Formats: sequence, C-alpha cells, structure tokens
Amino acid sequence: MPRYVLLVDWTEQGVKAVDRTVERLEEGGKLGEAFGCELEHVWWTQGSHDMVSIVRAPDEEAMVAYTLAVSRLGNLRTTTLRAWSGDEMREIVSRLPS
Repeated sequence: MPRYVLLVDWTEQGVKAVDRTVERLEEGGKLGEAFGCELEHVWWTQGSHDMVSIVRAPDEEAMVAYTLAVSRLGNLRTTTLRAWSGDEMREIVSRLPS
C-alpha cells in the first residue's frame, strides 16, 4: 500500500481543545479505517508543524477522502506528501532510459 506523510497544523479550534489531542488522534485513526487507511506512525512536533503522521492507504482516492473527512472536523489542516521506500524508488528509477 502506498505511504503518505502528513504535515499537520492545528486550527484555532484544534488548539483550544489541545487537551484532547491524543483522543482526537485515536478517533481519526478509526475514521481512517473506514477508508482502508492505517496510521502507521504519529509524532507531535515542535517547529513549523504541530504533528507529522505516516499513513498507509490503498490508493490516492482513499487518502484524499480520508484527509477531507478528518479536515472537515475543523481541528487541523494537512499537507500531504506521497512517500516511496528505497525498493519502490529503485523500481521507479529503473524505468528511466539509459
């Protein structure tokens, strides 16, 4: 399954309810399961973003649906990056012409 890196920024609503951040994450993970997505890793971070998550999704459509569903709850905004493993990148690069 493809992996995605989510850079998460809390909204004002999310900051006001920061004491529920762990519970919201658990609820968000369950919501992701409805789309076939799995939260693989999550870190709360200091700096430019409030959290970084690694999510596995069956396809791009599932990932977009999941991030839209989570975002419309109003607690966060995401920047989503498609990620490739070394083996996946090796396969991609092997397609380049000589």
